[in-house]
Amino acid sequence: MGEPARLSLKVRHYEVDLYGHVNHANYVHYLEAARVEALEAVGLSLPEMRRQGYLIVAVELAVKYHAPAHPGDILEVLTHIREIRGARSVWVQEIREASSRRLAVTAEVTGAFMTEGGRPVRVPAAFVDKLSALHVVETPSTASGVDPGGPRGTKSRTVSLPRRVESSAPEPRRRAR
Repeated sequence: MGEPARLSLKVRHYEVDLYGHVNHANYVHYLEAARVEALEAVGLSLPEMRRQGYLIVAVELAVKYHAPAHPGDILEVLTHIREIRGARSVWVQEIREASSRRLAVTAEVTGAFMTEGGRPVRVPAAFVDKLSALHVVETPSTASGVDPGGPRGTKSRTVSLPRRVESSAPEPRRRAR
């Protein structure tokens, strides 16, 4: 079992909107940077994967905004993989203000492994071995939000986001041909 990757970054003045806090779209950039850094940390840089004929692309992104971040804040992005199955991987991320541990954003990203030609492909076994360093199996203690690695005995949360709920609306009628 692995552990989350951590990336620290400082909010820059140009990432802030007219409300004085980080614009919502910039969090998506932070999340992407953290996933790319996490991949590099386990030996799967994007250029190396591409040399081997593989791409990993985000196919679904769910973001929840909890609290704003401001210019000069130091943020910590935690990234782990919850699931790898077939061509798909599910990444769970959270962004916290580093000193207070205040939760700013949680996200779940579904990634798909593909060939250069854009065809989905099962995650290669050698990649699964490397990605296992980021694979965190959610147990009752992690699902409850207890992170024993928090600073000075504080508890930080690893947030498990709910699955997408299918609409109960009836399907549109199709005309017979």
